[in-house]
Amino acid sequence: MISLPDWFSYHIWGTARQLTHLQELPETVWTKQIQSVFPTIQAVFEHVWLVDSSWLKRMQGEEKPGVDPIALPDVETAVQEFNSLHQQMMTYIKNVEDPAVVHTFRTMKGIQMKNSIEEMVYTVVNHGSYHRGNVTAMHRQLGFEGKPYDYIYYLEELRESKEQSEKQ
Repeated sequence: MISLPDWFSYHIWGTARQLTHLQELPETVWTKQIQSVFPTIQAVFEHVWLVDSSWLKRMQGEEKPGVDPIALPDVETAVQEFNSLHQQMMTYIKNVEDPAVVHTFRTMKGIQMKNSIEEMVYTVVNHGSYHRGNVTAMHRQLGFEGKPYDYIYYLEELRESKEQSEKQ
């Protein structure tokens, strides 16, 4: 069974890996207007940040979280903002005593729902994976290759890192 902190670590890894990849591309890729699900890669990350922030507040019991949208004018700002947010989220997730606790909340569209903290964490990770796919497609539209972000690549990187640590 995968623990919630382990599962959320995959989300952190995927976000960081994609932002690192974006730092290797021309700066214009971040704000380049294209015909896609979102008009820019910047808009995708601003959306994911807003949704991640909202889910944290829902996990903490806020029924209708008020999260202001954030401007991420460049990749470096996105890295900083996601590092901060994900650190807060991980601290919360690691300290959850009962992940089966259910909270009632409203979605951004006003729909009332009831879900456990565990279900919310899985939703955050799945949402992030979905949008990493969007960004990868946008990379290709702009003439750049993406990177793999599947869970098995995350696990492989963890294994390699562990083996390196054991050799030292």
